[in-house]
Amino acid sequence: MPTRLKWLSIVRSPVGATATVLVLLVALLAIFAPPCSGGAQAQAIDTYGTQQGPSAEHLLGTDALGRDVLARVLVATQLSVALAVIAVLIGVTVGTLLGTAPSVLPRWAGRLVVGIVNIAVAFPGLLLALFFAVVFGVGTTGAVLAIGFAMAPSFARLTQTMSAAIAGRDFISAARTAGVSRLRILIRHVLPNIAEPLIVNATVAAGGALLAFAGLSFLGIGVQLPAYDWGKLLSEGLNRIYINPAAAFGPAAAVIVA
Repeated sequence: MPTRLKWLSIVRSPVGATATVLVLLVALLAIFAPPCSGGAQAQAIDTYGTQQGPSAEHLLGTDALGRDVLARVLVATQLSVALAVIAVLIGVTVGTLLGTAPSVLPRWAGRLVVGIVNIAVAFPGLLLALFFAVVFGVGTTGAVLAIGFAMAPSFARLTQTMSAAIAGRDFISAARTAGVSRLRILIRHVLPNIAEPLIVNATVAAGGALLAFAGLSFLGIGVQLPAYDWGKLLSEGLNRIYINPAAAFGPAAAVIVA
């Protein structure tokens, strides 16, 4: 089946159509929520309207400074999604470099890289993220690097596996016989043939990265004030969940939907 028809059949299915609508909704919120009135409303302090519950004016209530919780959840979409995408790009780039390194490095160096990747893959991703968060420091930059490098081993293993499968093809053997260098074979023949699975896995990993960011910010080692993402808002809402459960429900629902 052609790629175009395959995508059309997926989008026309109930699950595919729902996923497409939700992805478009998240993307539109990330682009348009901050410049619109939600951005100003999310920062507007009202000392006379603090800790309010849901109402017609504030659907998810207000926080400790009287700011609209729903507006803050919508505005936080941009930072939450952007950080997840940047972390995935770091993970894919570093993982691809590590995964293809044995193809161009001397044999002893390639074995060393493979061994390091195998050790890193043995650890859970969240544990690696926490380790790198300590190494890179608390804050947005440290969290991005931590999650990106924590995702790199899985992409490196995937790249190694797919590169090994491609290496046995006839066109690779023909290129080697013609005297083409290993680096040129990697760039011209191997990477284009493994790009599609990498892209698919990157889209799946984006959801995991977003959840990891929310977790780090919830623990206080991710995004720091005055910036805020869904994890930060969830942490603030959970502290007063018995007063206004909607303040915690809003960012939690956003993470689940995204």
